[in-house]
Amino acid sequence: MDNNKETLSRLKFIGKIQKSEKINTKYLGIQQEGVITKLLRTLYYQDNRANTLIFLQSTIQRAMEILKLYEKSDQESDRMHIPHIVHDLYCSKAGLENIKETYSTDVKLVCDIEFLIQYIDSTLCKYPETKEEETSDEIIVFPTEKIKPLDIENKKLENSAKVKPK
Repeated sequence: MDNNKETLSRLKFIGKIQKSEKINTKYLGIQQEGVITKLLRTLYYQDNRANTLIFLQSTIQRAMEILKLYEKSDQESDRMHIPHIVHDLYCSKAGLENIKETYSTDVKLVCDIEFLIQYIDSTLCKYPETKEEETSDEIIVFPTEKIKPLDIENKKLENSAKVKPK
């Protein structure tokens, strides 16, 4: 995977981290918090909170750089990635909140993660927050456009002015 794709994959990974899970930064895996994990992370994997923080900071920072690069790009294919990157940055905040709770006894790490969340918020303030909602009546498409599903029986598409076939 090239560097941009790897960074964006890591960003998605951050958004999927749950409470009480720790990141194995060497193999990019998830480990449940516990005594065995603590021993493995200390003795075998040589992994620690500092490595986790470096992973989080570098991934978020690089994702922001990619977002800015794609915003300035003249290529439509690059610009099409922008909504996905924005969505993944918003989702990464949930993973950061979960990591913050996992390491709640480490005040410095908690402050560093809170700063990352603020950094995401301040950078993305120009983008509306997206919510993935799907109901039987409508599908919300980034950022706020609503499209009705295809009416197969009547062979028509409501809101057809908003949808352009490829």
